[in-house]
Amino acid sequence: MLLPVGARRPDDEPIAVYESTIGRWRAGRYIGELQFENGILRIEPRFGMPSLLRWLGEIWGMRLFDGGGALKEQGLWLWVIIAHLWGGKLSAAAKHGLPYRRSDAIHIGPAMRGKLLPIQTALVRAVRDDHLVSKTRIRVVDRLIGEITLLAAQHLNGALGTKGRRASWLSERGRDILDELKSFLGTHRDEGAVHKAHSIRYTPITEGYRPLVEISLSILARKPRLPEAAGKAQSHGLLLDMAEIWELYIAKLLQAGLPYFRVLHTGRTKHNFQWLLTNGSGGVLQSLRPDIVVLDNHDQCLAIVDAKYKNTRSNSNNVNGVLREDLYQLSAYLSGFGNPGHRLEGILIYPEDDDGQVKSVLSSNNPWWLTSNHNRYLSFMSVDGTDTAPGSSLSGSEQVLIRDIEARLGLARE
Repeated sequence: MLLPVGARRPDDEPIAVYESTIGRWRAGRYIGELQFENGILRIEPRFGMPSLLRWLGEIWGMRLFDGGGALKEQGLWLWVIIAHLWGGKLSAAAKHGLPYRRSDAIHIGPAMRGKLLPIQTALVRAVRDDHLVSKTRIRVVDRLIGEITLLAAQHLNGALGTKGRRASWLSERGRDILDELKSFLGTHRDEGAVHKAHSIRYTPITEGYRPLVEISLSILARKPRLPEAAGKAQSHGLLLDMAEIWELYIAKLLQAGLPYFRVLHTGRTKHNFQWLLTNGSGGVLQSLRPDIVVLDNHDQCLAIVDAKYKNTRSNSNNVNGVLREDLYQLSAYLSGFGNPGHRLEGILIYPEDDDGQVKSVLSSNNPWWLTSNHNRYLSFMSVDGTDTAPGSSLSGSEQVLIRDIEARLGLARE
């Protein structure tokens, strides 16, 4: 199962690749754990746990700790991330309240509530004087959604060693939501709710809980199934997309480091921002959605930024280190955005690698520009994933990146 941090885009990149020329396996963009038959493959972050937790902390606006390496040794590091992902889904689902639904309630008494039921009233009055039978609609918590949510929270608490105590990994708002659900559903959990999940009928009120229920069921299954290439042996596991995490991290970094500009994270949205092609009859073709757009206070597009979690080392198949399709992609963005007569910056941001072409060759020759339009620039930049900073301040590498971008945008810092 691939757990998205934000709105996921489909991608066919393999989980791992064997490089026959050097006789070694190389991890792709995913991290996590896979179980195949009797073996377990663990793919850990390239830049280490502290850097990954720092990036996720920037994305989620909270500080995450790695427990001095204990999480990694105990195999809990992935569950910490999953727990925070689940907590985010919980808060988003409960933005407008608990998963309420309308249910019929029958009332028998001297007063009528809601709609009178004449036949039932006649039957009751035959044995009891002056009583009316009526039906009204009341608001109740959807029991299946609530039970599955509480079961997932219980499982996460157990996996992280907080069973029986309030979840320290969950926000105060998240803990309040769970307490409210327990007040309606009680403290005893219905394990059978998992097997009844298919019967959940979502309404406009509870539709927002669908993503939470889906991730909760995956957590409770413990071994979510992955797509099987061969269609025979079953593989199970949990994966996180580092390319997605890198993109979200860069977006948050630029939003924090460029307060004088409007930094919009547009890569994961479903909305169209620009079209690549148009014709005389108003037809359009190919929506353009770059990762990040930088605007001035007049909404003039100043820069297009794409975050690339990719290896840029030179090899026999790619001497330049940067993929041709990535250059074509950014060139299309530069052609489709901005005023044709004005300057527009394009920026590709990679994880820093001393042996990569971005740091050793390409960035030192910035800026590049499109051959057909000298108003369209392209700069290669990178951030050191192992560089950390105390508290919430920017690391030295992050500060260098911000200064380089400011320089390209014409903002000189004293």
